[in-house]
Amino acid sequence: MSSGERARILIVHSTLHIGGAEEVTANLCRHIDRSRFDVAVCYLKEEGMIGEKIAAEGTEVIGIPRSRRFKTDYFSSVGLRKILRKRGFQLTHSHDVHALADTTLCRLTTSGVRMVHTFHYGRYPQRDKPFRTIESLCWRFIDRPVAVSRVQRDNIRQLYRIPNDRLSIVWNGVDRQVSGPAPEFIQRHKERGTLIIGSINTLIEQKGMFDLLEVAARLKQQGCRRHIFLIAGEGHLRAPLEAYRRELGLEREVEYLGWVKDAARVMMDHVDIFFQPSLWEAMSIVLLEAMASGRAIVATRVGETPHVVDTGISALLTDAGDVATMTATLARLLEDDGLRAHLGAAASDRYVQDFTARAMANRYMSLYDDLLGRGSRSPTLRGIHHR
Repeated sequence: MSSGERARILIVHSTLHIGGAEEVTANLCRHIDRSRFDVAVCYLKEEGMIGEKIAAEGTEVIGIPRSRRFKTDYFSSVGLRKILRKRGFQLTHSHDVHALADTTLCRLTTSGVRMVHTFHYGRYPQRDKPFRTIESLCWRFIDRPVAVSRVQRDNIRQLYRIPNDRLSIVWNGVDRQVSGPAPEFIQRHKERGTLIIGSINTLIEQKGMFDLLEVAARLKQQGCRRHIFLIAGEGHLRAPLEAYRRELGLEREVEYLGWVKDAARVMMDHVDIFFQPSLWEAMSIVLLEAMASGRAIVATRVGETPHVVDTGISALLTDAGDVATMTATLARLLEDDGLRAHLGAAASDRYVQDFTARAMANRYMSLYDDLLGRGSRSPTLRGIHHR
């Protein structure tokens, strides 16, 4: 295609509810060069809050009409193919298994459409069989499969036996979101001189929330400097987590906030420590948001995290599940104002160096240009690896 012609890109998701992959798409749409790329976003099931945000920020969001005959729509790929052909999209970029399956079917039945897929799941090689089956069948048809971390790439490559030169890495990136005044649920604690340990995540097994409660119980026993854990997020573990909190007697030490709209923007500038006790990750979006806000970070050594931050310099890392070390690390930070400030400043510098949303968008634009034979006009960047 002509180097002066705008390339038509369709980004495809199953849904556009709150999630790391969906935030990647929102950030990509915000920073993609509109003089070079005509981009739209498609959802196969539900629009969700991220979809609404993407549309409000000026990117077209397209829904696939649902079948009236079947409760589960087995023909969303047909609707997607119609959109691709009618609108003349030249490249699809999928971000989940449903989207991968449908874009692959479209690739096989529509000439001239190129295909990018980003793997966001962070626990390979442990993958549910239905998802593993779809990914193992479809990856061969992807022009450019993308992992978001080195560890994830190596595990995917080994699981699916993907050749070394087929799977690229593109680091995630986020925008710095400046908070306004502290919300009431934070301000009332600040007024009492309470330090805030913040956590923003879905309440699912992956996020290590039971470990967080055990850490909170140990800190309480040790009589550490006055603090509270504020947890933003919802999920199917909410009820058992609350029951365990009651069992440990932590009603005053741990507060569940439920869903907080734009939680990173609302909260991150006002927490003293960001705590992420995840059991596994690929490349955590909320960790990058904490870095962008210059927070002191305690996180687990999972996924790409050890490559994103330097332990002892821009964050303090522990092994997943190591409650004793997490407790000792948080206790140290609660008592050391200078260390918190030093870690936060170093985390912010690291974010600016490699993890802005604009840098991520440049990396993906470089991939798109390469696949469409236009030659990349994006700057050479760290965080994109083709081998």
